[in-house]
Amino acid sequence: MKHEPTEEDAILNALGALTEDERLEFEQQMANASPELESLSGEYQNLAALIGSHGPQEAIPAEGLKEAILKKAFESTVESEGFTFIGTQDVHDWQPLPVPGAFVKLLSMDQERGYAVVLGKLDPGTRYPAHTHIHGEEIYMLTGDLHIGERRMEAGDFHHAAAGTRHDVNWSETGCTLMAVISLEDLQAQFAAAGASPSA
Repeated sequence: MKHEPTEEDAILNALGALTEDERLEFEQQMANASPELESLSGEYQNLAALIGSHGPQEAIPAEGLKEAILKKAFESTVESEGFTFIGTQDVHDWQPLPVPGAFVKLLSMDQERGYAVVLGKLDPGTRYPAHTHIHGEEIYMLTGDLHIGERRMEAGDFHHAAAGTRHDVNWSETGCTLMAVISLEDLQAQFAAAGASPSA
């Protein structure tokens, strides 16, 4: 858990949904918890015991079941009127950029507004050359690390580059995946160097 105990932790503990390590950590942290949380935790345990005494115990889900269900739910691209859903195992392949170890996956494109939403990926050790932004660019880190100048970006970090700004060499030590909102003009410029065109 690695944080102060919360009401949600108390509920999960009462339901027996914490791992053994999480349960021990929760019990240790509860020694310094507020009286209100201590009282709530007791009430949740009593309620869980009461519910358990009035019917058969439910089977405990196999470890990793939640992750497997979520993965299955996002395995395919589903399209309906006005909506597109792209799963982890979708048909939109990663396309190589002119830089070895750099790839891009087009998620959506708005021709009228002139921008695209893409996933970018750098293999470990990849260095992306210096470049100037024709228009603004937004980057949100999903995994790994990306070094932009003296700044090291990691999962959860956000970066905005205004139109006309220049990035020196960007590089990744361990590899990374990011989501970017980029102008079609900038995107086409990157693919033009590779002699290809992005396709939805």
